[in-house]
Amino acid sequence: MSPPSFFDAHLDLAYLAETGRDMLNDPPRGSDSPAAVTLKSLADSRVRRAVATVFVQPRTRDDSGENINGSWCYSSPQEAYEQSVRQLNRYDQWHVDGHVILMDRPRKTPSEKLELLLLLEGCAGIRSVNDLDDFYRRGIRILALTWVNGTRWAGGDQSGGDVTADGIALLNRADALKMVHDVSHLSEQAFWTVMETTSRPKIASHSNCRSLLPGKKHPERHLSDAQIKALANAQGVIGINLFSRFLVSTGTAAIQDVVRHIQHIVELVGRTDIIGLGSDMDGGFSALDLPTGIRRPADLGKICDALATANFTDTAIEQFAWGNWNRVFRQVGMFL
Repeated sequence: MSPPSFFDAHLDLAYLAETGRDMLNDPPRGSDSPAAVTLKSLADSRVRRAVATVFVQPRTRDDSGENINGSWCYSSPQEAYEQSVRQLNRYDQWHVDGHVILMDRPRKTPSEKLELLLLLEGCAGIRSVNDLDDFYRRGIRILALTWVNGTRWAGGDQSGGDVTADGIALLNRADALKMVHDVSHLSEQAFWTVMETTSRPKIASHSNCRSLLPGKKHPERHLSDAQIKALANAQGVIGINLFSRFLVSTGTAAIQDVVRHIQHIVELVGRTDIIGLGSDMDGGFSALDLPTGIRRPADLGKICDALATANFTDTAIEQFAWGNWNRVFRQVGMFL
């Protein structure tokens, strides 16, 4: 088959720009932490649509004791709101300058530029439920209640805990606005509450299979078989995350490990219409942490080659690369 176009359901583009990366040129290739993603590297690949995040994180220390601090960090809900708006402004400017197309904006004809849907990841910048209407007006169409350590809205994959009363109110408002819910990063308890509470479509933008990752310190970051089946029953889609540590228990992943997670989902649910790409490229890790053989978006076609070798049909490969994400967002009216 000819190389497919790709729809990547998880890229932290504005966050990367806030860290100081020049998003209009080739990614930096330093030996210690080479990068994969810029708007240019995406334009040079076959990634034509993506879910791009508004992502801010608390000021804290990383595992090595280094301070995490920058214009994507916050110490209060008000600051989280301001930093989130800063990222929305950046997407607006990229759209005005012609670097991307924001898919909530009216347009007469399809574009060859990268088209973006916007995801509010973690909701730290929502000071009250009323703020969600403002974020919606600014282009947010997908909502993820929490990040790793939880928020006032819900427990995270490292913290545990359920959706809070405030979180239920936020879910209800998101349903009224006809948003899509992203369950990646939810604790398992919060996952089931979201599945039972909301009437709108559910996705996992960047999550892999827990049963293939024994011994992980934070197993709830990955989907259990029961969660995968629930998403399949809800006609959701799961984006395979390309972070090596989310593909194998130890060491560096190979492209075959990506195929292994896809195969597990297919065998579990008996369908190929539930799987897509949610690469999370450069989402807090370098290109060296991608599977061997993948260093830039232009390498994504190697996954399709491996799927073909594993006897996936051309239709199933196209569904993974493009069709499944395109279907779920088109069905909810997010683009033509």
